[in-house]
Formats: sequence, structure tokens, C-alpha cells
Amino acid sequence: MTSTRTPPRRLTPGERRARRERLSTWVTIAVVALVCGAAGFGALALANSWWVDEAPAPAADQQLADGQSRFDRAGLDFLNRRRLATVDVANPAPAGELGLPADGSTPVETLVPLTVEVRGVASVLSFPGVSWFSLATAGDRLDAVTIVPASSTTWTAIRTDLKRRAPEWGWSASDLDDLNRNVGEAGRTEGVAQTFALPASVDGLSALAQVTVDEAGRISLQYVFST
Repeated sequence: MTSTRTPPRRLTPGERRARRERLSTWVTIAVVALVCGAAGFGALALANSWWVDEAPAPAADQQLADGQSRFDRAGLDFLNRRRLATVDVANPAPAGELGLPADGSTPVETLVPLTVEVRGVASVLSFPGVSWFSLATAGDRLDAVTIVPASSTTWTAIRTDLKRRAPEWGWSASDLDDLNRNVGEAGRTEGVAQTFALPASVDGLSALAQVTVDEAGRISLQYVFST
């Protein structure tokens, strides 16, 4: 027996093209709607976040009650937001409470230049424009903090910074002249890295200014504080 059912009509090329265009349009609309919804949700979440608060209050896992900074993930987020890190060298909290290992060295490369405040016995030393510092711990105690100041760019800037601090830190004109001569000689000696130090005592802290001339003649300054 022969079937009399009519086979389905094939779409013309034009109809197939129109169908693909309609499908593409609906897919595009759906994707755009999803992206807009995600963007709106993200904007709402950010608007309610402490990241956009002008004076955010720290949580317990971001900063200690006495203002000492913490250096785990939450603490670093907060100090980058506030653009302020506070390190108590004279009377630090245990390393674990600061989000630091009991023993070791923890470098901190900041997202933005910020101010590092170093607490001494009776005062605070402030270093603005810092992009890198490091904390050393031993026996669950903060042992030293090393700061690369904003002046660590050229010898002229470094020398100006050292001269400004000399009266308070106890360096004589002769100390600075000797350093200037040594740095000049090191800059003329290719392929050899050399470091020169100026020790000091500041507000009950042992301080050290270290000027390094590397193998390529580049110069840098670090301040190291310990008890």
C-alpha cells in the first residue's frame, strides 16, 4: 500500500537565514540581560562595601583594637584601603595575632603607596609613599621591620632624606660625608654590590639606614628598626 502523506516542506535559504537571525537575536538579548544583571548585583554589593566607605571601621580580623595592623589577607585588604600600616616595634602583639608566622620574613608589596607608621617607646615615626616593606618575626614576636622609603630613588633624594633625619638620629656631618664618599666610589666599581650602614638609636629603637649600590650601579635605601 502506497503512503499518501505529504513530506514536510523544506525551508528556503532565505527562510533559514531569517530563522538563524531570529535565534541569534534572542541569544544576544539573553546574554546582555545576564551581563546587566551581574553588573547591577556587583554595583549594589560594592555600594554596600567598606571599600567605598570614606572612613571604614576595621573588623577584628583586619586590625587590632589598639590600632596595630594585621598582615594576613583581611588585614592587607584593610591597610591598602586605608593606605596606612601601623607597626608597633617597641611593644608588639604576638606574631600570631598580627597574622604573621612565628618565625620568618614577610614581605609586603602594597597595592598603592601608603604611609607606614612605626611605633617607638613614646612617639611614632611616619614614612609616607611606601610601596614595599618587610616584617621579620622570631619566637612568635616581631623582631624587625624593614622599610623602603619613598626617597629610595636617586642618591640626591636619599642624601636629602638622611640629612633631614641626621639631627634627630645622631648622625654627624662627618658620617654623611664618609657615606657620600663611599657611595661615590661604589658607583664607579662595576660588577660589585656594596652596602653601607648608618646606625642610630631613635625613641628606644635600634635604627639602621642601609644604602646599597648593586652590581649595575643602582642605588637604594632601606630603614631597619628593631628593639
